[in-house]
Amino acid sequence: MIEKFQVDSLKKFAAQVFEKAGIPPEDAFRIAHVLVTTDMRGVHSHGVVRSARYIDCIQAGGIKSAAEPVILEESASHLRVSAAGGLGIPASVKTTEKLIEKAKNTPIAVATVNHSDHYGAAGYYAMLCAEAGLIGFSMSNTMPLVAVTGGASAGIGNNPFAYACPAGKFRAILFDVCMSVVASGKIEIASREHKKIPFGWILDKDGNPTDDPDQIYKGAVMLPFGGHKGYGIAAMVEMMTSLLGNAGLLSGVKSWNMVPGRDSNTGHCFMAVNPRFFGGLDSFVARTEQMIEEIKAGKKTAGTEKIFYPGEIEFAKEADALANGVPLSDASINELKRAASLVGTDVSGLENAA
Repeated sequence: MIEKFQVDSLKKFAAQVFEKAGIPPEDAFRIAHVLVTTDMRGVHSHGVVRSARYIDCIQAGGIKSAAEPVILEESASHLRVSAAGGLGIPASVKTTEKLIEKAKNTPIAVATVNHSDHYGAAGYYAMLCAEAGLIGFSMSNTMPLVAVTGGASAGIGNNPFAYACPAGKFRAILFDVCMSVVASGKIEIASREHKKIPFGWILDKDGNPTDDPDQIYKGAVMLPFGGHKGYGIAAMVEMMTSLLGNAGLLSGVKSWNMVPGRDSNTGHCFMAVNPRFFGGLDSFVARTEQMIEEIKAGKKTAGTEKIFYPGEIEFAKEADALANGVPLSDASINELKRAASLVGTDVSGLENAA
């Protein structure tokens, strides 16, 4: 069953829940804004369905709810930041905002974050750059969740990677993927909704293909998209986040950490490229529009009504959600309600758009 919720009221409710979990008001709103925006774009695996897990980790002592990011080192074109064992979303938003300011005056700027935790959808931060007239890249490592080529156990993280750029009348190009065939959140949602998953998504703990999403809680391992290609890109993300950012390496990352006194040491990396230094923003945007138009005008396969550019579907869903309400499944609604119950918030404040 799908219910729709008005955007502002959903953000307000989620922010109130996070604030009651001990998160400073501005950071609580940042988290709510990121999660609801992600749901608006149809990426429900990284939307409000994650709310209760953040609070689980805070209440267990694995995430410091009020930690403030610390700048370890910076120059005109780079930042090294520690999230200080805090939440990944506010640390990443603040770091990306600082990165954007630096990129206004330099061809390229790079930032790394360590001692962080789950930062939501990678594409959110890339889009912040695109909306500022920059080409943005965003990536994060995770605890090992994905089998490497030939492996039957988790060998590397499901390391998300995203890019975005301004695209004039088309708004932006936005691409956001994790390294597994699907995000773990989609498997978790299937489990909560008691649905089977396609073979080829995961292997059970013995290395056998399975269509049972419950196996994700019983030692299952996820498979990389494109075989060795997904594995190779996951290793690139590990290079940029763990090795460059001095964050946890492979099994040294403890994502969704619930162990008191130990932070997960998840690493993130953000890059912003300024087209103004490469022929000018106007020229870049015009050529981006040209590229999209040529792609969309291409010959279509039988049964295909429209060719989409990366991000087009997400932007259409976001516009529809803004006009008609954010569609949430029972799984997402139940996790948001569970988050509210964890902090004693009255769920009557969660009103749908009907």
